[in-house]
Amino acid sequence: MKIRIIPFILLSCLLLFCFSTRAQNYLHKRITVQVKNKPVSGVLKIIEQHGGFYFSYNNNIIREDSLVTLNINNKEVQQALEALFGKRYQFVERDNYLIIQPFLSPQFWYVSGVVIDKSTGEPVSNATVYERQQLISTMTNEQGYFRLQLKERRPDVNISVSKISYADTFVVLSSATQPEELKLTIAPVAYQLDSVVISGVERTWLGGAFLSSKQTMNSLNLNSFFTKQPFQFSLTPGLGSHGRMGAQIVNKFSFNVFGGYTAGVNGFELGSLFNIVKKDMKYAQVAGVFNIVGGSVTGVQIAGLHNTVLDSMSGIQIAGLTNVVSKRVKGIQIAGLYNHAVRGDGIQVGGLGNINIRHASGLQVAGFFNCTQSLNGTQIAGFANVNVKTLKGIQIAGLANVSAKEVNGLQISAFANVARVLKGVQIGFVNYADTSDGYSIGFLNIVRRGYHKLSISTSELQHVNLAYKSGNHKLYSILVLGFQVAGKEDAYSFGYGLGSDLRLGKKGFFFNPELTSLYVYTGDWEQQNLLHRLQLNMKYKLGKLCSVYMGPAVSILYAKPVGYVEGYRSDFVNGYPSFSLGKEVTGWLGWCVGVDLF
Repeated sequence: MKIRIIPFILLSCLLLFCFSTRAQNYLHKRITVQVKNKPVSGVLKIIEQHGGFYFSYNNNIIREDSLVTLNINNKEVQQALEALFGKRYQFVERDNYLIIQPFLSPQFWYVSGVVIDKSTGEPVSNATVYERQQLISTMTNEQGYFRLQLKERRPDVNISVSKISYADTFVVLSSATQPEELKLTIAPVAYQLDSVVISGVERTWLGGAFLSSKQTMNSLNLNSFFTKQPFQFSLTPGLGSHGRMGAQIVNKFSFNVFGGYTAGVNGFELGSLFNIVKKDMKYAQVAGVFNIVGGSVTGVQIAGLHNTVLDSMSGIQIAGLTNVVSKRVKGIQIAGLYNHAVRGDGIQVGGLGNINIRHASGLQVAGFFNCTQSLNGTQIAGFANVNVKTLKGIQIAGLANVSAKEVNGLQISAFANVARVLKGVQIGFVNYADTSDGYSIGFLNIVRRGYHKLSISTSELQHVNLAYKSGNHKLYSILVLGFQVAGKEDAYSFGYGLGSDLRLGKKGFFFNPELTSLYVYTGDWEQQNLLHRLQLNMKYKLGKLCSVYMGPAVSILYAKPVGYVEGYRSDFVNGYPSFSLGKEVTGWLGWCVGVDLF
């Protein structure tokens, strides 16, 4: 039994010796190389010839065209390589090859390789290669090559490859048996429009200015991968604690020295210059210059110049210049220049203006203008308020209020109010409505499809009075011109008044009260003759274009004479029942008879 075992042991030792002889240790072979100012690639070929092996390395880590001088006499290959490269690389023997790799720090290890299109066999550029647990990523270059530096060794590492318009690919590697170069294939998928739409923040002007094309492409590649972390710290977008994966991570706390680019915030974010968030932000965000959020905002957003929210905002938004929300605002917007929202429920305060594209419910206050499609609340502007559709509330403007459809509320302006359908009240110098079932109070009230009358009348005061009446039957304005031509009793008057036609039954009778204020000219403009007159007329409608009216009148005259002017009237009471209200104020009872045309 023992005699049979001895030949077997001898045979095994012989085979092991033969194998060891075949697998020579190339690093310990002795060579002699003497070159001067020769490219690195040429020196490596000389070493290959002397050592009887081939080198394998990545062109991206060794500059082959660099000129070197090497003087090695009967020294080992490893000594020659260390003289050539120093301690930057490590050397691994495999079959007939000596592989040159970057020196692996105990804290890091590397995965490298190439990404290939499965259908064409061509390399794929700008593909994102990443490790999900360590949150480390890189992108392939124009030749499809990548090199991923991992933080720590683990028994198994999940490497993922994502590229827009390609199916995601996953590879599980064992750190113990890791291949030197990976060849990863990804398969194209059917083109979908939604999959190539650039997300909101990258599409904005500021996002495009501060984010590189690689960051945008990386974001597109990873549009289905997001995760959460307690905090992040960054210097600029892509340069921080999460590296290139920062835009895929939602953080509770985020601090950006200059600016940051994250997936979301669920706590607090501070940036000395700017913050860019792809998805949602809760609960506070502060930036020295601007904030951009691609999703919704809940809480407080403050920026030195500008805030943009591409979804909705609920809370408070404050900016030195502008606030823009692409959808609905519930809360408060305050901007030194301008606030913008599609729909606003709350308060907008803008130094220049506020705009709600669809509907505003609440309060808009602006130094210059407010604009919305429909309003259920209050608009206050130094210049103008514009409401494209229905107004239910109040408009107050220094110059004009415009509501293109229905006004069911109050318009007050120093000059003009415009409405298509008036079911409320207008107070201004000029009021206009297409149709009116409300009240217009101003110097000139125009209702296009309303009350338009030319009135000719006579009274105890003057022989002829001409008046233009416009508005509606509830309330109309009156522009009055009167004159008295009686030889030595001349007098002229002009003024403004308000009146109403109140129907009495169905027989064509109306009660027609009118109140006017007139200046009566009696030869000298310094003569103060201010007359207030109330006429209580009964009107009867003769036909569609003609009505007659008559009734008593009460007049109160404030007169402060400066002297009698010959040929002009000086006595207004003219024998009618009168009463005195002071030295310069006299009242009397009179009458009026007239006709309304049109």
